[in-house]
Amino acid sequence: MAYQPSNVGKKVLNKYLSKGKLNALTPPSYLPPLQKPVEYLTYIVALLSIPAYQWWGGWGTTWCLVLAAILFGINDVFIQDDHTITRIYGPFGRLRYLFENVFRDKYLQYFNETNTDGRPIPKIVRDYIYQKAKGYKSMSSFGTELDIYDSENTTYARILHRNFPGTPPETSYGFEIGEKRSGVKPFKVISTINVSAMSYGALNYKACETVSLGAKEIAFVNTGEGGFGPHGIAGNDCVWQLGTGKFGAGKDATLSNGDTSRVLDEQLLVDTIKKHDNIKMIELKISQGAKPSLGGHLPGSKVTEPIADVRKVPVGKTVISPPQQAELIAATPKESVAKLMDFCKKIRELTELPVGIKLCVGQLAEMDLLVEAMKVTGEGPDAIQVDGSDGGTGAAPNLYLNYVGYGGAIETIALLDKKFKNAGIRDKVILNASGRLFTPAHAALAFAYGADTIETARAIMLSIGCIQALKCHTNECPTGITTNNAWRMHGINIPEKATRVHSYLSGFHHDMMGLTKSLGHNDPRDITREDVRVITDKVHFASFFEEDPFGVFLPTPQKMQEDAVNS
Repeated sequence: MAYQPSNVGKKVLNKYLSKGKLNALTPPSYLPPLQKPVEYLTYIVALLSIPAYQWWGGWGTTWCLVLAAILFGINDVFIQDDHTITRIYGPFGRLRYLFENVFRDKYLQYFNETNTDGRPIPKIVRDYIYQKAKGYKSMSSFGTELDIYDSENTTYARILHRNFPGTPPETSYGFEIGEKRSGVKPFKVISTINVSAMSYGALNYKACETVSLGAKEIAFVNTGEGGFGPHGIAGNDCVWQLGTGKFGAGKDATLSNGDTSRVLDEQLLVDTIKKHDNIKMIELKISQGAKPSLGGHLPGSKVTEPIADVRKVPVGKTVISPPQQAELIAATPKESVAKLMDFCKKIRELTELPVGIKLCVGQLAEMDLLVEAMKVTGEGPDAIQVDGSDGGTGAAPNLYLNYVGYGGAIETIALLDKKFKNAGIRDKVILNASGRLFTPAHAALAFAYGADTIETARAIMLSIGCIQALKCHTNECPTGITTNNAWRMHGINIPEKATRVHSYLSGFHHDMMGLTKSLGHNDPRDITREDVRVITDKVHFASFFEEDPFGVFLPTPQKMQEDAVNS
């Protein structure tokens, strides 16, 4: 059966439908009705401990203070909805905010790191995400803390605004995937920033429902390889990813070589799409940046009954995804690519939807085979999600996470954009960039080098309340996002967190369009390489392709001086 939303999810969705989403979102100033009364009652009981000493002695004071502590804990754990950590850990969770808001800056200033340190996402970038998620203006004073030659925080570039733009352009954005395919329902993309793949199972139902409700009407959501379930409860646009395990649309089968694998269940695929008209595109996962060339792994302890029902696998049994789509197994890379052309065509015909692929680039010769096959046959994917090789939300072996794959999302986008343009078929495929693209500054560089839209997963997790504890794969996520531990999940208040997802997505898009206007363009896809000043890891301006993965020629300062003297 189809995934059944939780009672809270249904309640929020009904509120959306009756009031309209914008009117139903939780405003930053909202307080649960009981929060202030319980806070005041806590203060009153605590103050009564003073006269209680006169009336009943030390025991009276003790009991008043104990009752005040209990009320304080009840308010933190069950009533307030702003802080996930305190909902899970009670008053002890406030220590985190005490250290962050009161002591952190002083400690870092005198003893340790700065705001621009921190891995994998520096604090200064996380702050942008948190501020947008909470609906705050992202503002600072007294100058930048960044070193403009620090590639970690400046995305390798400076954005070159217009001082003399002429008439300011009217900005707009949007395009359709599959509009040139006959018999296909085009998928309209309306946002510069969208939700990248995070599977149901890796994320729990509360996190997935939160994403669905937050993204409704403003961005599409990629389901990840865990099947179509809570990602689409709000009726939001969804890209249904079919991983190598075909979860939600697959069945076990024995291959011709005797190996067992999972293959596409065509009827199951078609039936699911007929039931859910918010599935707008199918995406075949070829590989991902966290673990290129490897399959997935979901421990049996996380395969609960609802997850098993969505994935169409046994309850409590560890789920292993094979490293390759069974339908693409062949003797040579060329044959495998040819099978991909046929497989994409078959799924398009079955579903009448555009078909995309997700991959992390490895061997460049294989990309040449893909481009050539698409040019010759006119088939293949309508969109390619280009994953950077520096990992993401997915758990992966350190060896693959740290050392396998071509490179980051931006340089990989530049590579594929160049290859498709050289083949004369760039207009036949949409390129989606994903991986370390958290702010419009990151996105501007991706657009300049060929991206059509941006997808992010980690920024969405941060907007829900992730604190970058790096515990995603342990089922011990301290903020309740990547665990099915009931108590930790309790920390996620769906209406409040869905509002934060909405605020981040809409805030990012608004800022991206504003940055586009500052560059003198009306569409982010019009941003060019001339609009950015690229800096390499060698901390000088790139002069040759070998030094510059984006393929830009920008002379070094020394070369510019020499040319000026010689002229």
